[in-house]
Amino acid sequence: MTTKSGSLLAVTALVTTLLAAVPAGSQEAGTGEALKGFWLTTSYPELAIKPGETHTLSLSLRNENLPPQRASIEVTGVPEGWEWALKGGGKEVSAAMVSPDSTERLSLELTPPQDAAASEAYNIEVKARTATDTVILPLIVRLSGSETASSGLSLDPELPGLRGTSRSTFSFKIKVKNEGAEDGLFNLAASVPSGFNTRFKKGYGSEEITGVPIAAGATETVTMEVIPARNAAAGRYDVGLEVSGNGVAESTQVSLEITGEPQLRLVGPQERLSGEAVAGKETSFAFTVVNAGTAPASGIEMAATPPTGWNVEFEPKELGQLAPNSTAEVNVKITPSEKAVAGDYMVSLRAENDAVSESVQFRTTVRTSTMWGAAGLGIIAAAALILGGAVTRYGRR
Repeated sequence: MTTKSGSLLAVTALVTTLLAAVPAGSQEAGTGEALKGFWLTTSYPELAIKPGETHTLSLSLRNENLPPQRASIEVTGVPEGWEWALKGGGKEVSAAMVSPDSTERLSLELTPPQDAAASEAYNIEVKARTATDTVILPLIVRLSGSETASSGLSLDPELPGLRGTSRSTFSFKIKVKNEGAEDGLFNLAASVPSGFNTRFKKGYGSEEITGVPIAAGATETVTMEVIPARNAAAGRYDVGLEVSGNGVAESTQVSLEITGEPQLRLVGPQERLSGEAVAGKETSFAFTVVNAGTAPASGIEMAATPPTGWNVEFEPKELGQLAPNSTAEVNVKITPSEKAVAGDYMVSLRAENDAVSESVQFRTTVRTSTMWGAAGLGIIAAAALILGGAVTRYGRR
């Protein structure tokens, strides 16, 4: 009969034997070092494109645990007669700066000529050279004919170009068709200028998505919303959309045009919105009108809403045109009511035109006139003299 202590000793011996049989390296398998290096990658290094059409391939430069890296980008092996462009932030680039532990997105646009031979494959290389290393991304690009269209995707933007201000949200609706024979979940990715943000929604819905399921032969509408950087300058910006899944990828490009927008500010004397005035007397205050926007402001009119009985005049009353990042001086003449008692009053001042309006509240501290104070003192002094004379004359009786 086996005792409990004997059983415990047997189990302990078995565990010790098993641990001794485990190789030393296996016990440290989960304690690997953190990644470190510089990479140039793409999700689809082998792809097929159609002659005469522009295909955008998304590239990623990754800096992992290294100091900031400046990489010169070179594309080689593009066949003669093809059009191509390397872009970052919507503009053509030849180098990129990648901060530590971050990724910079680039896009390579390839356009084979319309008469290029289908089914032929080409080897194209993208090289990123830093001060200490060179990384190479090999690509295999095949030309496909119309017979292969049934295995891919097609993207059809409803409105490929939109216009608005830097405060606008640009909504692009793109019809995505799964031309393959299988259902699939297709991922969505956007390439936008630095500082811009994007989000995806299905159809006219409100929930954000990162992918969309599409049945074989079916079409889904995807809404891509682009939010520009608030300080984005006026101009045209390109935005790329890539849809991938089921081993295929397709991309399209849309554009948005940011129009200039005036932005007015009113700055008080010595950058203060307060001053002193005397009841019944005119006091001048030097104000500055600032256009901090990206477009000229024309026909700016000055206006005021003062307390009852007050008068406010401007010199000049109207500004013809104020260029972006420029200023204009306006002399504001404020005359409080003669009956105004001492204290603080708020005067509303405005600079406005048909497109923009800016208003401030100017606190005016009213003091009574020194003339009335002197007159009051004179009356008191005269009364004192009369009273003193009366006491002197009649007090002796």
